[in-house]
Amino acid sequence: MTPVRRLSGVLNYDDTRAAARRTLPRSIFEYVDAGSEDELTLGWNRDAYRDLAFAPRGATWVPEPELGRTILGVPSSMPILTAPCGGMRLLHPEGDLAITRAAAAAGIIPVVTSASGYSLEQIADEPGTKFFQAYRFSDENAMKTLVGRANKAGYHALVATIDTAVGGNRERDFRNGFSYNMRIDLANITRMAPKVMTRPGWVYRFMRDGMPFELPNTADITPDRQPMELSALTRSGKSSHSPDWDDIAWMRANWDGPLVVKGVLTVADARRAQSLGADGIIVSNHGGRQLDGAPASLRALGPIVDVVGDTMEVLVDGGIRRGADIAKALSVGARAVLVGRYTAFGLAAAGEAGVAHVLEHLRSQLFRTMQLMGCADIEDLDGSWVQQATTSSLGLSRR
Repeated sequence: MTPVRRLSGVLNYDDTRAAARRTLPRSIFEYVDAGSEDELTLGWNRDAYRDLAFAPRGATWVPEPELGRTILGVPSSMPILTAPCGGMRLLHPEGDLAITRAAAAAGIIPVVTSASGYSLEQIADEPGTKFFQAYRFSDENAMKTLVGRANKAGYHALVATIDTAVGGNRERDFRNGFSYNMRIDLANITRMAPKVMTRPGWVYRFMRDGMPFELPNTADITPDRQPMELSALTRSGKSSHSPDWDDIAWMRANWDGPLVVKGVLTVADARRAQSLGADGIIVSNHGGRQLDGAPASLRALGPIVDVVGDTMEVLVDGGIRRGADIAKALSVGARAVLVGRYTAFGLAAAGEAGVAHVLEHLRSQLFRTMQLMGCADIEDLDGSWVQQATTSSLGLSRR
């Protein structure tokens, strides 16, 4: 089936998720779809948007809402970045390259993960401005090597993810065998065959791509000079260690461009990032995949914006399903949003065309939402454009 046919009738997040589910083996689909433990935070991320209503301006015609703005000095056609997601080459052979190409075509910025299926240099060769997300991996020297390579490759901004001291307890992955011994060998091929043979298209693409399950960026930072396996990121231990505050201070001293700290959920951490010279933060709970019981990102956003929003750019991820959600996040105080699972599902469904399809739907939905709200420019969005749909508090920013 051609990408165009696979995308026929795919109109929203749920449609895209269903298309990905039809395409991927269960273990791979749930690697993307799952949260950690009881998946409380995963659900809260979505509930936070449902609990917020608009306060539209009636009798107002807005023919062409302005969606563009700069993000850390980079012009973007809309306030969306693609979020860093490891393992995308398992979803589709084009993996991170497809996401980067679709982002460039849409005029937005991709945040490239160090846990990508292609080397950071290969991705840097693709068109468009890119940010690079750094893990600490095995030790401080490994992190410094990655940062140096990203700097040399021309990435505009560095994103330090601080919420992965160890991998989250993603029980759906464990049940599917995803996080245990996933080496591509005869024993595992035999064990996994019944689970994947129901998706022959995926099997064909995966085998034709050489059955990749490794992280190319780690080849020069391990003692045996062999790349780490993706499953190492979902297990506890040093391999999934995120940068600490000393590491972030080192990054600030050794990175010439903008520095962003991702995984901030408290005012205290936002102030700490600010004090170390970060240019921006991403309010994030890792899509509900790390600490279950962490607050919804949208609920943490307003108080953080009120404290540091005048001196830093504050972005948010987690729970974004529609363009209307983007308008809500901007109204609470975000400069832009990051979208992860949605673009990943688009990639699984139809490669680069699927990612482009997702981004275009988000653009058209945001455009229509702005028209229906009576708002001519996303720069005008603030807390006056939203109101509580329930009694729960979001700490709305009215900056």
